[in-house]
Amino acid sequence: MGGSGNVYVGVNVEFPRAPLNNSIHAEQCLLVNCLRSGETSIRALAVSAAPCGHCRQFYAEVKDAETVEYIFGRDARPKYLNDLLPERFGPADLQDEPFPLLLEAQSNPVAWAPEAEAALAARRGDGAFQQAAAEALQGARQCYAPYTRCHSGAAVVTTAGRVFSGGYIESAAYNPSLSPFHCAVVHAITQYGLPSYEHIREVVLAERPDANVQHDANVRLLLSRVAPAAGLTVLPLA
Repeated sequence: MGGSGNVYVGVNVEFPRAPLNNSIHAEQCLLVNCLRSGETSIRALAVSAAPCGHCRQFYAEVKDAETVEYIFGRDARPKYLNDLLPERFGPADLQDEPFPLLLEAQSNPVAWAPEAEAALAARRGDGAFQQAAAEALQGARQCYAPYTRCHSGAAVVTTAGRVFSGGYIESAAYNPSLSPFHCAVVHAITQYGLPSYEHIREVVLAERPDANVQHDANVRLLLSRVAPAAGLTVLPLA
């Protein structure tokens, strides 16, 4: 349940024939769903089993993480992150100064590089591509990457011409981080826009070519496994 009182769902998302570390856990899916729906806080989380350590660490990034209620098992009494992950490693361990946490407003100073502007001009008549590029750029501007500052965003264009997008989400522990492509896939699934991976026509990825964290190669790998007919366009950020 979000702070607004609205209820959201999250499910496990897996990529057949791809490494398991690309799987999206249900709790992560839920958080991306809340984020893409404009929620600014999470009040309670009901799960079918105790959250794994991966997800407990992921939720350490959330605004007011210590107040989120976790409900699972036969005992319906809520538990809190301090119960589930005491003495945890989190944002304060990597940053001395306060910064906007996950679900708080982000504003990253990125823009298109000249090469991206040229690619956009070359496909000026492709409305779905133009929308996907705009949403990928917005995803990069609003992404959560306080540790590496490798801002990136992605958008998925479906065979029906619909566009879904997301921004990179980092974890202080690094491994639980979600790529912008993963977040765009969650957006598509939760908005009933992706019946199967074969419905992906193109992915537009916006990232800096000199970034220490890049998603290009992993997105290509995933598409080769689940949507081999889909195209990938990488637009460089400046």
